[in-house]
Amino acid sequence: MLSSPQIVARQASDIAMTPDLRRAIGLLKLSNRELAAVLEGEARVNAALALRIPAPDLALSLFRPPSRRQPPPAMPGVGGGMAESLGVAGSPGLHEHIMSELRLLLRSTEEMEIAEALALSVSPWGWLDRGTGDIAQELGRPVARVDAVLARAQQIEPAGLLARDLRECLYLQARERDLLTPTMVCVLDHLDLLGGGKLENLARLAGTDVAEVAATLQMIRGFDPKPGLRFDPAPPADSEPDILVRRKAGGWAVELNRSTLPEVQVDQEGPHAPEQRRKAEVLVRAVNRRNDTLLRLGVEIVQRQQAWLESGPSLLAPMNFASLAAALDLHETTVGRLAAGRMMATPRGTVTLRALCSPAIATRDGNRISAVALRHRIAALIAQEGPRPLSDAQIMARLEAEGLLLARRTVAKYRTQMGIASAAERGADRAPPRV
Repeated sequence: MLSSPQIVARQASDIAMTPDLRRAIGLLKLSNRELAAVLEGEARVNAALALRIPAPDLALSLFRPPSRRQPPPAMPGVGGGMAESLGVAGSPGLHEHIMSELRLLLRSTEEMEIAEALALSVSPWGWLDRGTGDIAQELGRPVARVDAVLARAQQIEPAGLLARDLRECLYLQARERDLLTPTMVCVLDHLDLLGGGKLENLARLAGTDVAEVAATLQMIRGFDPKPGLRFDPAPPADSEPDILVRRKAGGWAVELNRSTLPEVQVDQEGPHAPEQRRKAEVLVRAVNRRNDTLLRLGVEIVQRQQAWLESGPSLLAPMNFASLAAALDLHETTVGRLAAGRMMATPRGTVTLRALCSPAIATRDGNRISAVALRHRIAALIAQEGPRPLSDAQIMARLEAEGLLLARRTVAKYRTQMGIASAAERGADRAPPRV
């Protein structure tokens, strides 16, 4: 029997490599700092290009690179790879620390409701990124009440958390160290002069000499301008994040880091040559396309990883570049270029976009769990096992009770990948020495 011919419709797209697209692809892999350097070079040879590079904060430039908490040490008897095996931002983050401190400090239901809103409004630096007026309006509370709770909440350790700006962050640390002299208060009230190195002006304002102002400056340099970064569980390379994620009422806000992102546009004032204007227009469109695509990628990742943001690495969803590319209607290599070296600052720490991609592990009941989540759960069970180590079969049984139907050999494979010894070896390590 002959089968009749069939017509199969398949969607395909041929992308023409226009100048805009070629330029945008070339900019995808650049960090904000690298993008600024490229645009500065373009602006030097093209007067039709108007460029604004965000100015560095002079006051922040006074400080050493912020101190960050070291990753947790390896657990005894479970191998040296334990810290890394926990996956993405595996230890308690900034939000959890703030809430645990505030539960000890505050008592009433109203205070804790306000405290939760304050904690959710903290940037990765540890500062509030919303005004208390906005928070009060969201909660339907008087601003004075929110301010009162904030004043109490700012007593938690380390000093400087929940500050509304750099000045208040440093003020809280000076107060905690009993260093609030009149000169210190004057200097903190004029950080712009301090950042500009105008010590003589500060001395006149404080009614003292330059030597005392210089001594005060040395004390301030010992403060931490970004205390929230101590709770970044896996600090990446020393550079600013490209994407910022914070809690908001009913969800999450995702935005580009404008503090390091250069702004570029076509100069409409001067009499520029048509070729210069055309090149400037192509470049501006390419930069805008690069920024829009990066933001779309960040939003898509946050939508997929809300459970991780809420509850940690045990709920990291399976995700890869191919699925992200399909959702965004991009080529997989484009997503790869975007993700290369990109960092996202979240309440769970600053992580690379690549770190949030984890392959899916199929369970026997047809569900899927990410490899990171599985490793984290196995490591957590072993961390809580007590004096009698759990065998791979016992771990498998506990995971099955949680709905994760995995083979014993799968448990053994991931335990081995994390550098965790077998139950027999862990038991031998804990055995008391023979007398």
